Amino acid sequence: MTSTQFFSDTYGEAREKFLTALDRAGGASLAAYRHPLTGPVRESLWTDVGRLGPADARKLLVLISGTHGIEGFCGSGCHTGWLAGGHAARDLPDGVAVLFVHAVNPHGFAWQRRVNEGNVDLNRNFLDHTKPYPVNADYEALKQHINPEKWSADIVARSNAAIRAHYGNPNGDFLAKAIHGGQYVNPKGTFFGGNAPTWSNTTYREIVRTFMASAAEICLIDYHTGGGVFGFCDLFVDDRAAGTRSRDWFEHCTPIEAVPVEHGHAQSDVPGLLMYAAQEMLPDVKVTSCLVEMRTRSKPSLLEPLCEENWLFQHGDPMSDRGREVRAQVRELFYPSAPEWKPMVLRQSNAMIGEALAGLGRA
Repeated sequence: MTSTQFFSDTYGEAREKFLTALDRAGGASLAAYRHPLTGPVRESLWTDVGRLGPADARKLLVLISGTHGIEGFCGSGCHTGWLAGGHAARDLPDGVAVLFVHAVNPHGFAWQRRVNEGNVDLNRNFLDHTKPYPVNADYEALKQHINPEKWSADIVARSNAAIRAHYGNPNGDFLAKAIHGGQYVNPKGTFFGGNAPTWSNTTYREIVRTFMASAAEICLIDYHTGGGVFGFCDLFVDDRAAGTRSRDWFEHCTPIEAVPVEHGHAQSDVPGLLMYAAQEMLPDVKVTSCLVEMRTRSKPSLLEPLCEENWLFQHGDPMSDRGREVRAQVRELFYPSAPEWKPMVLRQSNAMIGEALAGLGRA
């Protein structure tokens, strides 16, 4: 198979390719959690857990795909490509295993949306829902501009101008704190973190308890895609809880606390990230938490297509001609059709996995 063939056009195709590659690589399918809803062609939806390496391994590399559903196409393709490429025979050290969590958000994956069945951004949902939610004052001030109830060219122009004026940035739209920082007040809005743990949240926590709790050391990498230099890999590492310098394992990475603040907002400020759930649940395990962004393009911005796609699902018709056009734009922003993008991200993913395994082997 060529590298592009490891990637898929639908959730169902991605799941089949992943499970086939796992089996052919000598891995084990440990569990399949069925989602209560179905996909667009009434297919069953699953979060799958697989392992490659010894069952009693005390060191785990955990690879996660589909936290933001549509971004699962990249993560799934990279994990399938690593398995099918035979990299484990060269890269897997003694005493180390790879645990795959495939399609954490299978509903979003199948329906090709970032969010889940309840419009919840899963990567803002992993927080304590018994406590008061974080307040995003910027969203409160701008919510009628970020998520207007009506949509037209004039409304969008006025809204974008208001957002730029709020931040004193005349150069265009951007994912500032008001948008990217998450919000817990508008269930019909973008980047909504939910008001209770989602199915994906509770399922993932069960996976952590069942398949990760016996490890002594874990390196966890949550795969995402988004705007930036086409085909470039940005790896954000937080190894402070692990008490190690595991960021030194990687040729190229950014300590998450060193990400520069932009418009009063830093990546480390985002509440409810999945990447931290394991270390919070397993305080006696050394957990290195990582998030990788496979970049798709510098322009256009993600903001307007995401907001219009959200509006279509909340107030409009996502199956209209305009709805299909916008959904195609969103797919292109998170899963580019350019054939060269897939081998670019796969090559970088293979190198990153190899570096993580080598680091775990030395730890």
